[in-house]
Amino acid sequence: MMRSFNALPGRLALLSLLMAALLAGCMGQALERPAPERRFYTIAVARPQSAPPSQARTVLKVRPLRISPAYQDREMVYRMDDTRYVSDYYNAFFVQPATSLTQLTQDWLGRSGIFGNVVNATSMVVDTHLLEGMINTLHADFRDQANPKAVLAIQFFLLKNKNEDYSVIFSKNYHREIPFTPGTDTAGALTEAYGKALAEILGELETDLRTVVK
Repeated sequence: MMRSFNALPGRLALLSLLMAALLAGCMGQALERPAPERRFYTIAVARPQSAPPSQARTVLKVRPLRISPAYQDREMVYRMDDTRYVSDYYNAFFVQPATSLTQLTQDWLGRSGIFGNVVNATSMVVDTHLLEGMINTLHADFRDQANPKAVLAIQFFLLKNKNEDYSVIFSKNYHREIPFTPGTDTAGALTEAYGKALAEILGELETDLRTVVK
């Protein structure tokens, strides 16, 4: 009995060493695993073809679009149910969405031929018209997880410049919901759906502006 009692500390020490080695191995394997890769995406859209610019001496200045605080960051936003939204750190826009959509809107209208010139807000050219907009919705709707949708809503305002006195001559809310298929690159499929939604919105905006700008 005395011999067994004296052997107990040695056995405990051996067990401690084995446990330490096992834990060190597990920690080493965990450290060797690569960290999740963060991916960045860009919404892309282009008007099919350019139209000749208007012969009228009109200049449209496109102000930077504003965006709802819920979508100000570059991380993609998902609506999970009626009250819960989540942001995705590992899937984000390469450029802040409002900046990207402003440039795409300017490029689209510049190719529409409605105005003699289309410039950005930094231009010193005196404008005849001013376009403002507010991005109210930009998220993936996963409330029906089997049929997710990209949701984009923008409100546009067209103002006319009369001797530096601007008045709103047109305003409209545009809303699109485009289905997409989740898979190995769900964020990529979502980004493509956003592009389709924006193309439809800008196409409708172009049609509306043709009836307003004479």
